Amino acid sequence: MADTIIGSKTRVNGVISGRDRLVVAGLVEGQVAMEADVLVEAPGRVEASVRAQGVFVHGTVNGEVAGAAKVEIATDGRMIGDVRTGRILISDGAVFKGRVEMDVTEG
Repeated sequence: MADTIIGSKTRVNGVISGRDRLVVAGLVEGQVAMEADVLVEAPGRVEASVRAQGVFVHGTVNGEVAGAAKVEIATDGRMIGDVRTGRILISDGAVFKGRVEMDVTEG
């Protein structure tokens, strides 16, 4: 599996979907639906709804996020929007404004 990389000088507007890991160092606007992980690097920015296996924020995300496995907002990360996930990690120093809904499966 290869990474799909949106470079720091690239802007994408629309729908991005696929099976590979998505690395965002530039700007993505619209909708992201990946079967693998999404990594938003600093200074990358996502102005979109994001659905992925895991979502890792080191840059900025504005929009609703659904991480099937987990969502992590790193110390240098900034997120504004609601999160739906089974596991979440918000590091000390991270910025988060929104609601978290945990998907908890009883077994």
